[in-house]
Amino acid sequence: MSDLQSEPVLDLAVLAALRELGGNDEPDLADELMLLFLEDSTRRVRVLEDALASGDRTGLLRTAHTLRSSSTNVGARRVARICAELEILAREGAVRDAAFRVRELARAVAAVREAHGALRRAA
Repeated sequence: MSDLQSEPVLDLAVLAALRELGGNDEPDLADELMLLFLEDSTRRVRVLEDALASGDRTGLLRTAHTLRSSSTNVGARRVARICAELEILAREGAVRDAAFRVRELARAVAAVREAHGALRRAA
C-alpha cells in the first residue's frame, strides 16, 4: 500500500505548533499530549489485535479511525497512514489482510515512542 520508510515518524511542524499552543503558560503541553497519545495508541493497538482475532470488521474500522485522528493531531504521520490503510481494508471486508498492517502499526507506535524520547533527551 504505502512506502512507510519514506514517511516521517513525526511531523516536527505539528509538534512545534503544539508547543506554541502551550506557550509560556503550558510549556509541556506537547509532551503531555504525546505521552497521552502513546498510552492510548498502545491500548488501541491491542483493541485492533482483538478485533482481528474475532473478525470484528466494525471494531477494526472504528478503532483505526479514532487512532488515525489522534495520531494526526500529534503529528504521528506513519501511524496515521497505517490507520488510514486499515480503515480501507476494514471497509473492504479484508479483515484477515489487515493483520500485517496491525503489526506494522505496533512498530510505528514504538518508533513514535522512540522519536519522542530522543526529542525529549535532546531538549
